[in-house]
Amino acid sequence: MKEVFRVPNFWKDLAKKTCFGLVAAGGDTAVKLAVWQSVFGGTWSPQEFPDSNSYKPLICGMLAFGPTCWLTVPFENARRAYYADKTWPVELRRNYTSATQALFRIPFEEGPSYLFKGAFPLAMNQFMYWTFFMYHYIWLKNKFFLFWVYNDFSYEWIKFCFMGFAHFFASMVAYPAYFTREMVDLWPKERGGFCTWNNSYRQCFKWMVTNMDMQFYNYFRGYAQWQKRYGIPYFVAVWMADSLGMMSNNNEAYNSLETQFPIFSESI
Repeated sequence: MKEVFRVPNFWKDLAKKTCFGLVAAGGDTAVKLAVWQSVFGGTWSPQEFPDSNSYKPLICGMLAFGPTCWLTVPFENARRAYYADKTWPVELRRNYTSATQALFRIPFEEGPSYLFKGAFPLAMNQFMYWTFFMYHYIWLKNKFFLFWVYNDFSYEWIKFCFMGFAHFFASMVAYPAYFTREMVDLWPKERGGFCTWNNSYRQCFKWMVTNMDMQFYNYFRGYAQWQKRYGIPYFVAVWMADSLGMMSNNNEAYNSLETQFPIFSESI
């Protein structure tokens, strides 16, 4: 472990990555969660009626993450540009000192549109992940409230189980959309250098969905790397958001099952 800290520029690079991570979290994840809380937090649901109200988290997820799913793209492109710049010949380099500096320099040197190149895989991945995650987590939380209300299970432990299931399911559904970038950019071309999908992420995704029944397991190469870069930070962010009450909307006690069927000592 001591040798790790002695690697040249270890602390300098750690500071750069930490700074960029905080900037990306504030400009991407925090905005997504804020819009989600603004949309879902303004809705109303009677307590303990998760089945009849299950459509609300899904619709709110579409409304919240549809407009914000593209926020990940500029940060990802800036990060890639920073590391790619190190591989170019010296005379062609932009000499970015960090991914954060690349994020702020690129709009002025390359144009704002440069940060949004190849947006489809990332934006679709983000939209599908966040929408499905919120939908399943809210449904599980409302459906099995009795675990910690009446059965004395730890809420933190139950939350971990529910979030773990929702995260795993959402990431499994969403990752193939992210994988289209590798399929178009890195997979071998056909004879003559022709791309099977005409260099289009959308056509690749359409082909992927059409052949999902035969090729599904082949679309998860690099899944562990996605979890390290996006999955774990998202899990931590949502955990904090739930602790702050951002996963609840306006519930009214007089519409709850306990009020209508007062058979418990805790009932109103």
